[in-house]
Amino acid sequence: MSAAAARRRKQLLQKKLSQEQEQNSGNNSSNNDPVFLRLNSLLQCGDENKEIDGEAAYEGLQLAQSQVRRLVINGEVGKAVELCYLSLTTLLKKKKVSVASQLLMLFSDVIVETKIKCSEELVVGCLTIDKLYREALELSFETNADVTEESVQEEEERLSRLHYKFLRRIVRWSAEYGSMQYGDVRLHTALAMQCWSMAVKYKSSLEKMKDEEFDDVTVLQEITAEAMIHLALAEDTKQIIDILKTLDAPTDKQLVTGRNGSSACERDCLFTRAILVFIAVQNLRDANILLKEYTALTEADMSKLAKSYTSKNDGKAPTHIMFCNMLLQICEKDRAGPLYQWILRSFSYDLDQMKPDVKAYTTKIGRVYFNIQPPPSMFNMMENMMGMMGGAAGMK
Repeated sequence: MSAAAARRRKQLLQKKLSQEQEQNSGNNSSNNDPVFLRLNSLLQCGDENKEIDGEAAYEGLQLAQSQVRRLVINGEVGKAVELCYLSLTTLLKKKKVSVASQLLMLFSDVIVETKIKCSEELVVGCLTIDKLYREALELSFETNADVTEESVQEEEERLSRLHYKFLRRIVRWSAEYGSMQYGDVRLHTALAMQCWSMAVKYKSSLEKMKDEEFDDVTVLQEITAEAMIHLALAEDTKQIIDILKTLDAPTDKQLVTGRNGSSACERDCLFTRAILVFIAVQNLRDANILLKEYTALTEADMSKLAKSYTSKNDGKAPTHIMFCNMLLQICEKDRAGPLYQWILRSFSYDLDQMKPDVKAYTTKIGRVYFNIQPPPSMFNMMENMMGMMGGAAGMK
């Protein structure tokens, strides 16, 4: 080894040792900080099995909030995220979900407002929070016998809404500051399952509420549609089928021409929405997989459905499964714009009955595949819809 190379190696070694000493010094000063020590004492961070009372949890919350905000102001965003995450997960592991919910929103505020890059470490952290929050929410109310059933339902729903809002923000953040166009697929799945869980648990209250963005749509309709949107963006056909299996098949009234003024069954409408999302984002592979799996689920005879679709005298309404089948075949062909416009007209009644509206998806498909340019008003709606796919419209 030459003398120059030896000197260079020695310099690099000294630099590395210096950096390690600085890092250890920083860690020690953090560990010896009286505020940090008080927070650690309150939350018992070193012992996950040790319970803490409500007073200690609340004092720990206030201390963590003030410290996180101070670190952000000082430009130490990384330390702020780490402290917030540690405090939040500790509270969740100790089943203090009501207190932890306030740190939940602070955690999303920090990473969204400071525009932190979406990293694998942060995504995994968000998924861990999602898992711990769901577990804590379920266990907290199972063991609480001191309150009425009605108040438990209201508080549980409130905390579920906060969880939903957190996941929406995180999904959009992953789309804006990550490498995937519409956001991390794992976060989309987490948000979709939260939507569906709320739709099942709080069906009676959600169907009484009107959506803030659409006057003719209930929150229940919006949140079930949102579940399908995010599962499609997550490319999770298996989970879509698992959900559709739980829904009822169409009634006799829903199979007749005109459907007696009603819409198709929920199962068919959600299936069609998922197909439209797949096609709109140019994912024909998973659209075809979903079509095949749904055909098997419903035991549909495609040859009979094809004859019925074009017949006007059999007394049956066009089926969603045949519409999606034909739509996929049209989108796989060149210069099939007239066919696309024809199939939309032939299925216009059912598409118009779907809530929330699906015109933005069909408009997007027409422009991408067939260069059918929408009017300016529809173009703006379409672009807004596609932009919201990183955190689809829903409850505010």
